[in-house]
Order: sequence, then structure tokens, then C-alpha cells
Amino acid sequence: MSAGTPARRGAADLPLGWASQAAVERLGTALGGTSVRATALQAFDTLPTESNLLFTGYVDLRAADLEAASLLLPPASIGELPAGELPDGAAALIHISSRGVRVHLGTEARAAGLTVTPLAGERPLAGAASDRLTALVGACWNLGIVVSLPSGRLSAPIVIRVESPSPGEALLARIAVELGAGASAAISEEVIGAGAGVAPRSGATASALLATSSEVTLAAGARLRLSSIQELPDDVVYLPVRRHELGEDAELQIAAAQIGARLVRGRIDHRLTGNGSKVRQVEVVFAAGDQLHDLTTYSLHAGERTVGDLLAKGVFAGKSRGFVKGVTTIPRSGRGTNSYLGEFGMLLSKTARSVAIPSLWIDQPDCERAAHGSSVGPIDQGQIFYLRTRGLTEAEARRTIVMGYLEPVVAALPLDADAERLREVLATKLDAAFAAQSTSSATAADRKSTRLNSSH
Repeated sequence: MSAGTPARRGAADLPLGWASQAAVERLGTALGGTSVRATALQAFDTLPTESNLLFTGYVDLRAADLEAASLLLPPASIGELPAGELPDGAAALIHISSRGVRVHLGTEARAAGLTVTPLAGERPLAGAASDRLTALVGACWNLGIVVSLPSGRLSAPIVIRVESPSPGEALLARIAVELGAGASAAISEEVIGAGAGVAPRSGATASALLATSSEVTLAAGARLRLSSIQELPDDVVYLPVRRHELGEDAELQIAAAQIGARLVRGRIDHRLTGNGSKVRQVEVVFAAGDQLHDLTTYSLHAGERTVGDLLAKGVFAGKSRGFVKGVTTIPRSGRGTNSYLGEFGMLLSKTARSVAIPSLWIDQPDCERAAHGSSVGPIDQGQIFYLRTRGLTEAEARRTIVMGYLEPVVAALPLDADAERLREVLATKLDAAFAAQSTSSATAADRKSTRLNSSH
């Protein structure tokens, strides 16, 4: 290798020179928690990107061009949004961006006792010692809030809008959600690109980094319905981490859609420690072009009679790749567990790739159910043939099959408005993927024809 030639990056490498002791001290001075951050930084520096031996072969972070990114320092205080920006039918709006946090609480939210406060810097990030990218957020988070509902019940959703930074910038946000005993709420999360008028950092060549840590704690009998739709532009690297702690008889419904971003590497941890706690999760992934979505869900059924029902479906077009993985662990304490983990992928092109790896670790024979399932494959040609006999064109048949494949997951979103919006987003991306595929096929046919003509 000649002098000055950059070293070739390995698939699991993530060089981030800005994740340093100097950054920890700067952030600790501004937001607190220097010692906690230092511990997390040590974990980031020493941990492998993937420690689970089942998944080490499915790590590729080469698209994450983040070495030159600038670690932001948004305002720590929480600003007020005008009442007119509150979406129709919402109880509250929380807007998170590189410019800080702004909030508007509607009448119902204030009456129920909902509060949004800055996150204390001394609060450690659970799991940061076991996962490298979680440790990154624990060390270098530059924005944090606590959304708390001690005892009330909200019928209207809380809208949390997370806006990515501009290219060349890094925003690492912690969002702690705490529901007290018997509390009930719904959260509609929107993960979007930088707003109009936000210019890229001068001379920026790196991707934008948006890393989020969603830390949900549900006390006994609490209920949370959470939907998240991610529509980031392709110049963003998205690293979402979710950790859910469920008390006795607590219930979480979560529906997540990963649509945008160049690279997504996400992790979800469900910890069902309370007896009778329940998690129902559905996830939709749609990737096209050269997108890579790498998603893993861990579920720990530590309590008795817990329920975990997890379903993920992905569609992959162009040269995109999807790694969808999951681990369900049932220790000796998890008597009476009822769990299912399903991961399924559909390939729309010969160059797309999908991997589904559901796994079970069971140390308790007295389970009501412990099952998993997976499959990956192209569109069933028999289904296309059947629909064409019913008068549909091939394009219409393919579109109907894909949307029908995703519909059971989309319909499970806890909020009807989110489900309808997701249908529109998926239909638009599907049409674009089919159009790109048709163009590519036509180009290949022209090249073949040219070669044949030149040979005569």
C-alpha cells in the first residue's frame, strides 16, 4: 500500500475519531454525566461491532461515511412550539432536531400530567456495556429528554418528530419514556430528513448521522402503543436503539417501518421482567437501490406468563440488502411464556439479498408456546399467473401481491392515521422500484441487442 493511501475498511469497522475523551468532557461539561460517558466510551472502544456469534457474518458498515462528521451541541433547554403546529387529533408534539427540542402540550396532555424535561446527564444508558453502538450513544449523546406520564390516560397520541441533521453532522438523541402504574398512552414517531432551509455544513463530505436511543419504562399495568415511520433521505446513516422494560401486567404494542436512509443498523431489546407482561411488535422494511437495513430484536422473558408476539416482513429491490435477526431468551424464571418470532423477506430483483435469522434460547420447559418461523424468496409466479387470469396486468399483479404481503403488518399499526400514511409511502416507493427495474431491464435488453447486431 503506497504512502497516503487510506487503509481499506473492514465490513465491521466504524472509525469515529470524534468519539473521544475530549468529546466526552465537552458534552459532560454542557450536559452532565462525564464519568458515566467515560465508562460508555471505554465500552465503545473495546467492544466488537457484533458480539453475537450467530450474526457476526452479517455486519457491513462500509457505507457509513462518518469519520469527518461534526458532533453537534444543540441547546439543552426545551423551547415552546406554537399551538398552531400541533397536528390535528394529537395530544402533544415534541420536535427534536439539531436546533434542539421544542414542545407543545395540548389541553388533554396537560390535564393528564404529561411532562417533557431535559434528561439528567448522570443517568446511565442501560445496555451500553454490551453493545458497541449503544455505547456510542451512551458516551456521545448530545440531546436528551424525559417524557413522563405518572398516572394519567391519554386518548390522543403524542407525536414525536425526529429530524435528521444536515450532511456532515451527528445528532445522538436519548428519548426516555416513563409511564407510571396504570398509565396509558400512544406515541406516533416520525423520523424525517432535515427541514427546509437547513443547509449542509460548509465543506461537508460525510453522511449525516442520526443515532437515537428510545428508553421505555412501563410500570405495573401501564399500556403504550408506539408506531414509528422512518423516511430519511439516502445521505443519512441511522442507528436506532430501543430498550423496553415492562413491569407486571404492562403491555407494549410497537409497530416500526424502516423505509429510508442509506444504512440502518438497529437494535430492539424487550425485557419482560414483570409477570404477565406483553409485547406485540410488527416491523416493515422496504429497501431499494443500494440501501442496507440491518435489524436485530432481543426479547428476554424473565417474568412468568409473559407474551411476546414479534413479526417482521421485508421487501428488497434493486441491489439492496436486508439482515433481519432475532433472539428470544426464556430463562428458568420464564414459566408459562408464550412467544413467537417470525421474520420473512420478499426479493423483487435478482440482485437483492435478504437474510432472516430467528433463534430461540430456552432454559424453561414449561412454556405455553416458544416458536419461530422464517422464509426468503421472490414473488410467487403462480400468484402472478392467477391474478393475470383475473384481468390484471403483470405490473398490477406484482403491485397487488407486494402490498398484500405487507398489509397484515401495516394494519397492525396502533394508529389508523399512521397505517394509512404508511400505505401511501410504501406504494410510492414500490412504484419507483418497479420503474427502476423496468428501466434496468430495458437497458440490458438494448445492450444485448447491440452485441447481437455487432456480431453479424
